[in-house]
Amino acid sequence: MFLLNKNIIVVFMLSFFVNTLNANNNECRQNCLKLDIKSNFKHSASIYNDNPEFFWKLLNEMKEKAYSANSQNEINQFMKLLQINNPPAEVEEFLSEGLETLCAEKPVLFKEAMRLLDINLRAKLNKILDQPLFREEKELETCRYQDSND
Repeated sequence: MFLLNKNIIVVFMLSFFVNTLNANNNECRQNCLKLDIKSNFKHSASIYNDNPEFFWKLLNEMKEKAYSANSQNEINQFMKLLQINNPPAEVEEFLSEGLETLCAEKPVLFKEAMRLLDINLRAKLNKILDQPLFREEKELETCRYQDSND
């Protein structure tokens, strides 16, 4: 009887360990995919094509974190999605909408987050702010970043 109980405990512990590993593996996979999406769309194109629901889930999670941010870090992480090379038009529109909304609704944090970007990403972001798709230009004027004012 004791041996049977011991086996049940071992099986339970192993199952808990495997479930923990799977959860950690899924979290690691999501974090790695977020990095891959930011670094180069060519690599993340397979995610976009093979599992679009997952791709958009990741992007929307990053946008929602930025929208609810109380510091510039989450906003900066969302801004870094501008590193995606040659994204499809729907991804460009998604980024424009998110960035324009952040600028209009959280201008101070937006500007602080923008200051953390390298000069190339700031230029891309300024271009979005110069030619908004979803907001009026006047709403976005305060967020433009002038590199000469560093």
